Amino acid sequence: MTHFSWTKQWYPVTPISYIEPSHLTAITLLGKKLVIWRDQQQKWVAMDDVCPHKLVQLSLGSIDKNGNLMCRHHGWCFDGTGKCTNIPMLSDEKALETACKSERSQITTYPTQVLQGLLWIWADNSPTAFEDSTLKQPVLMPEFQLDSSATDWFMSEVPVGYTVSFESSFDPSHAQFLHNGIAGFSPERAIPMENFEVSGEISAENGFTLKHSGYNIFNKDMDATRQFSPPCSNTTIYKYSNGKSALFQLYFVPTKPGYCKHIGKFITDTFAQKRNFWFELLPKYLQTGLRHSSSYKLSNQDLSMMHSQAVNESLGDKPWQKSYFMPSLADVGIVTFRKWLDEFAGGKPAWQGMKEVPFQELSDEQLYDIWHRHTKHCPSCRQSLVLIDKVQDFCQNFTAVLAILGLLLIVVNLPTKIVLIPILLSLLSLICSYRIGLIRERFISSVPKKGLPVVDLYK
Repeated sequence: MTHFSWTKQWYPVTPISYIEPSHLTAITLLGKKLVIWRDQQQKWVAMDDVCPHKLVQLSLGSIDKNGNLMCRHHGWCFDGTGKCTNIPMLSDEKALETACKSERSQITTYPTQVLQGLLWIWADNSPTAFEDSTLKQPVLMPEFQLDSSATDWFMSEVPVGYTVSFESSFDPSHAQFLHNGIAGFSPERAIPMENFEVSGEISAENGFTLKHSGYNIFNKDMDATRQFSPPCSNTTIYKYSNGKSALFQLYFVPTKPGYCKHIGKFITDTFAQKRNFWFELLPKYLQTGLRHSSSYKLSNQDLSMMHSQAVNESLGDKPWQKSYFMPSLADVGIVTFRKWLDEFAGGKPAWQGMKEVPFQELSDEQLYDIWHRHTKHCPSCRQSLVLIDKVQDFCQNFTAVLAILGLLLIVVNLPTKIVLIPILLSLLSLICSYRIGLIRERFISSVPKKGLPVVDLYK
């Protein structure tokens, strides 16, 4: 039996649009902390996020004028190959040359490439890693009859592990119940799946393919294919009886125990997107940010179930086969993924350089934290926050100026109609500031600041 290697694989770690070439970006992959940046040759570099001098994070540093990574602590510099190029506190040229040539001053780097708008990293750091990486291609989104560039990649890092996250993507029938009220999902529209089966062989390197029928009154006649390609790709294609189709490209990247990065793109011709003239007048980044901030209800619903599942799994000492009761045909996808994981991949990701700690139940503030899940990773959402803060500051200052103006008009005894103008405008500005503050909170957390701090998943 072929055993699956977790490290000798290509992983998509982020959409290119999510990273700034002039900055250092810290990421975690399979429990290993890395820093990614673009060197002087415009190549993306991935290296261990630790300075060999005193073990501080290199991602806290910067890119110097020569295009090298400079450690913030003592100014040590490194090129795109991981070679040390400068140690400022060494003035003697011979000593500097000796120190820079030492293996102890080198940083391990990892193969990278950019494909389909994603940055991919080869997770292995063995001496033959760069050679090995050329022998295997990343699992890409397949060619599709629809324009894939019309939809952007969306990425979030959720406080739920790889196994539970991936398992959920092979369980389509949950949508009718868990996502009641969103996109037409409703328990009343659910129908039992008539077909759900494995197509072809299951293997360590190629994963498996699932085929299934519909699960609600709208898609009951569709043919669906779900292709699991290790280590992290689920490509799902829906073909409907009316000739329409949809593609879901999902990647589940294991970052560290209890956390998983979700990267996805949804392409469809089943419905035309409504255009809003006034909305399209806003800056593009703000349009993107507002769309992102209004889309968390569905993912919050998924998180609530997956987290509760992880909590209960951690409390028991039984394997999933004895813990789960799977009498339905709709459970074939879950069972198949779990069997692949157990048979070929050791039952879970092989964490590198990080010990797996006992599972910790999260509070609502931790589970529904939007800043750490998405906003801090997304440049559009970060820019939106900056703009929102500026507008809110303007409204607050404008409110104060108008209030003072109103008082001055009262002092000089002008007619009431004139006095009311700045006072009414100040009230309007105050209301705008308050409403903008509520919008700002959507980028930070799903836990409401007003009223009870309880996330209503079905409001």
